[in-house]
Amino acid sequence: MRFIDIMADFSASAAGKSGGSGFSASAAGKSGGSGFSASATGESGGSGFSASAAGESGGSGDRERQFWDEVARQGTPLVDPCPTDNALRDVTFLYRSTNARVRSVRLAANRVTDKHRQADGIMARVPGTDIWGVTLTLPADLRCSYGFSPSYEEVAPPLGGPGRPGPPAFIDPLNPEPPLTRPDQPGAGEGSSVFSGPLAPDHGMWLFDRPQGATAATRTTVTAGADADIPAEADGGSLGEDPERVRSEPTLIVSADREIGGKKYPVRVSLPSGPPAGLLVLFDGRQWFDHLGVARAVEAAGLPGLIIIGIGTHTTAERTHSLAGNDQFLRSVASELVPDIEAEAAVNGSVLPADARRIISGQSLGGLASLLMARTCPGAFDAVLAHSPSLWWSPGGTATPADLASIDGDDWTARRFREHVAGVGACDFHLAVGRREGPMVDRAGRLAEVLDGLGFSVSLSVYEGGHDFACWRGALIDGLRKVFAQDSAATVSDK
Repeated sequence: MRFIDIMADFSASAAGKSGGSGFSASAAGKSGGSGFSASATGESGGSGFSASAAGESGGSGDRERQFWDEVARQGTPLVDPCPTDNALRDVTFLYRSTNARVRSVRLAANRVTDKHRQADGIMARVPGTDIWGVTLTLPADLRCSYGFSPSYEEVAPPLGGPGRPGPPAFIDPLNPEPPLTRPDQPGAGEGSSVFSGPLAPDHGMWLFDRPQGATAATRTTVTAGADADIPAEADGGSLGEDPERVRSEPTLIVSADREIGGKKYPVRVSLPSGPPAGLLVLFDGRQWFDHLGVARAVEAAGLPGLIIIGIGTHTTAERTHSLAGNDQFLRSVASELVPDIEAEAAVNGSVLPADARRIISGQSLGGLASLLMARTCPGAFDAVLAHSPSLWWSPGGTATPADLASIDGDDWTARRFREHVAGVGACDFHLAVGRREGPMVDRAGRLAEVLDGLGFSVSLSVYEGGHDFACWRGALIDGLRKVFAQDSAATVSDK
């Protein structure tokens, strides 16, 4: 059911009891800065939900409780067919505010109602109730993270952006999928929920109950080395004492600060449940391990066993300094951290084979760093997964994402590869970018052309989404599948 229909049902019921005209459905479509789709006046059958049925009896309080009970049973957002286009859906986002001081609510949906689209996220309220909502017409294969930003002000304050903190956003408690959280979101209930359209790619490997904290990557943890700060297994054993020990699921062996280039960085390391076929290095490691459970997801996807190294940072400034064109940091990762972790993994029973694939992956600035690793440390990795890489960046510290649309010719990253290809060595590149990332799509396409023209194996995926971990999760799995599918194809052709 679309929000305009919910408005109409509650209005009709109120009018029937009071004898007045109540609140008009047409007014509902115009209130709160719009945000309603023109197609929202169409049929209401797709979600299987009826506000009128949910509130047939009792007073207004009973009607609201019944309404929310029905919404909770179905889960949010509510999705209906779009009457005019089978490739679209009418999606209704609902927020329940029991705080009488709330005067406005904004839907914060990644690359849907942020940046220049913020007016589309203004939610309207069913008068006299705790029900806020907005219906948007969206692609059926869209995946995006979203949250709700309530305010005591009559006009909701704008969302934040780069270098401009905004109001907090809270998860949707009626969304059945696990929410996304970040290391820099300390507030209770803060985070993002995930909307997946009915035609969005499968991401079931990420949908497990994740414990919060450093052990979210696995259920079994062991200590390894003097830097480890996580508890040992209940039986007091160490994998180092029994290299032949069989693990039933991936095992976290490091969750501590490690020195990289003379500075301390938070590092996570997991070992696969079976023999490793390769090694994966992930930038923004705290996010991938502590908040997404990457090790379990990789195994749930049925991929070959991987030793996974997650490299994080403590602050935003440290992240920018490390990932934005810092060749010394990249060299230290390749020549110091990775060999040390490989040695520790071997002591703990995970020995890389001679033909192991070494893969570097990141997103945004981490995607940039992954690309530059191939140039800075040729031969250290034989596959790069770069998701929404920050191709706007250039040396000097003055570039911003907004500059991407105004760059003449190739961006700095493409030029660096084109001008210094002799030092890159053999490497496969798998790029992914969201269709809603504006100029990034064309820039990623141009980089793929440059790399292909230089003789590299290159793939570019454009997904329906934005600059979003909700999408990068899937891009990581897809990229890893491409890496190992290429290996399988090469093996077959050699026979």
